[in-house]
Amino acid sequence: MGSSLAAIFDVDGVLVESLPAHLEMCELMSREYGLGLTIPDVDEFRALVRRGVPISPMTRFFEAVGFPLELAERADAEYEASFATRFSPPAFPGIPEMLRRLEQAGVALGIVSSNTRANVEKALGASMRAFPPSRVFTRDHARAQTKPDALRVLVSELGLPKERIFYVGDQPADAVAAREVGLPFIGATYGWGIAPGDEEQPGPVHGALLVASPVEIADRLLARVASLS
Repeated sequence: MGSSLAAIFDVDGVLVESLPAHLEMCELMSREYGLGLTIPDVDEFRALVRRGVPISPMTRFFEAVGFPLELAERADAEYEASFATRFSPPAFPGIPEMLRRLEQAGVALGIVSSNTRANVEKALGASMRAFPPSRVFTRDHARAQTKPDALRVLVSELGLPKERIFYVGDQPADAVAAREVGLPFIGATYGWGIAPGDEEQPGPVHGALLVASPVEIADRLLARVASLS
């Protein structure tokens, strides 16, 4: 029997607690390039994201914390080449259990991330097995490099009504991508740039379903599965 529901996940800030490592790399690159920047801490960076400062792809991330464009592009190349070997950000607590619950309920799982496949695979480890390779889209994917493009490919391949394909992200830009494709959006408030109450304010996250933990992601999606049976 086919899936009745699909959950497509962003990775950083949803499945993997990687923001501290990204900011640490910015600090290291700032010193290496002699920039002397004061890199924002986690809370300050989240405030930037909530204000709509672009942070994806990583060139924009480096620009957001003060790198000039030329050095942001250089830092991005170094990030792509070395982040996976220099840092080991962990999955959020409860991620393997959440994915297992969804798998057991027959929810089709996928990934749409602006990170590289090497970084995603290292961070998720054994949990990567929950995602069929054909449903994993990263910034270095040959078929679709932008999130809306990747989501459109998945909509076509899953063969489900759009209202049954949920995109789970942690930034206002993720909500924009979901809306552009016509998918319902779940916002993780434990991630990089969505806070409780944002769903009640004017803006990209208005009207979205917000969750405070991976456990709550599974609870909400499985309640939707139950309502369809």
